[in-house]
Amino acid sequence: MTEELTYSQMLTELEGIVDWVSRDDCPVDELELKVKRAGLLIKTLRERLEKTGKSVSEMLTEIEN
Repeated sequence: MTEELTYSQMLTELEGIVDWVSRDDCPVDELELKVKRAGLLIKTLRERLEKTGKSVSEMLTEIEN
């Protein structure tokens, strides 16, 4: 499900979850699902950043040679 979203969309969703969890009236019954979703988003965001960083590094190496 996260593969279909852009980086910006996932980041916006994650920020919304953080805001939701920070509220005083956060329903405990939904907390586990929200935290699991946040974890998945963080993992996917990190993977995309790492992939992009590697790609950029490879391109810069090619340009320098």
